[in-house]
Amino acid sequence: MTQASGSRPPIRIAFILRVTAICTLVLLLIVPFGAGVLFMSVLVAPGCGAGFDPAALGMVAEDVQFSSAEFNRPTPAYFIPPTTMNPVTNGATVIVLPTGSSARGARIQDMLVYHDAGFAVLNFDGRGCVGGVGSSLGGKEADQVGDALAYLTSRPDVDADRIGVHGFSAGGAAAILGAARFPSVRAVVAVGNYADFVAQIDATAPANLGLLSPFFRFGAQIVYQAATGEDWTILSPIRVIATIPPRRMLLVYGSNEPSLEGARQMAALSGAALYEMAGAGHGNYLDIDGVGYRARLTEFMGAALR
Repeated sequence: MTQASGSRPPIRIAFILRVTAICTLVLLLIVPFGAGVLFMSVLVAPGCGAGFDPAALGMVAEDVQFSSAEFNRPTPAYFIPPTTMNPVTNGATVIVLPTGSSARGARIQDMLVYHDAGFAVLNFDGRGCVGGVGSSLGGKEADQVGDALAYLTSRPDVDADRIGVHGFSAGGAAAILGAARFPSVRAVVAVGNYADFVAQIDATAPANLGLLSPFFRFGAQIVYQAATGEDWTILSPIRVIATIPPRRMLLVYGSNEPSLEGARQMAALSGAALYEMAGAGHGNYLDIDGVGYRARLTEFMGAALR
């Protein structure tokens, strides 16, 4: 009995060590998976961001709406006609796309850049505001480009052969994807967007997870598919950008943006012009070099839509 009793503690220790190892392994797998789920849940969460009234900056905007191919309800929009007689820009219109689920007017600073240069400007509610859904990060938003084009071509004061698209971040991805789908887009300005979303996830979001990165990726992937009904491989502007030329494109990126290398690859594939703003990060272009940013955008769009 003494020998039997003496053999029990090592058995208990071995059991505890096995349980601890199993629990540790499970946690190591669950934590990055959960982080991926949380990460994507935030990006595609339903909702509608705040908008902005152009009248607050002195722009005379028409309160308009147009049909949505995806939802059985109208898309609220602002159409801002040009206020200056400019033979280069008059008749030309720039669609400033929403970023994510923002409401019309949220991209007011970019709208102002084109308006001040004499372009007509159209900006509208994102899908989250129209249909109460979450952002698809540019995939389904590209279809809104088609809705906007259909509306603009119905207006007698818009030259249907002189319509350009501008988008920032996920809106930039939607601009490229939309231009690939709709040949009537004559020019594209894409600012700070990913070249391939999945590759961007692999390169940046789980950078400190090492061999556990695939679990983060899997968690993010299943949430995206559940939320949008789409496989996230559609989020790849680099796959379609070479189909857009000879229509002209300008890619604008800060030198500190993680997506800059993808922009260089897109430019190499398509011949798009690439403007790398020294010292800028994601979205602070006007703060870093407002004069240069405005000039590049308006000069490019004026030449492309002339």
